[in-house]
Amino acid sequence: MSTVKDQVRALLDRLPDDCSFADVQRGIAVMMWPKSADGSLEPPRRVDPEEVKRRLREWMKSEGEK
Repeated sequence: MSTVKDQVRALLDRLPDDCSFADVQRGIAVMMWPKSADGSLEPPRRVDPEEVKRRLREWMKSEGEK
């Protein structure tokens, strides 16, 4: 099993020399995407809107304490 560094190096080798930071970032994001047992990409999980609101309130509260 390859390390994360090995995987990123392989990604960089596959990208063209004139790639942008956005291209690298997009490639890493795809590598990080959850995968099924067969290696295919899993669809994104939907978060309930009420849970999103709860998380935002919690985050805003923690930001106010800084």
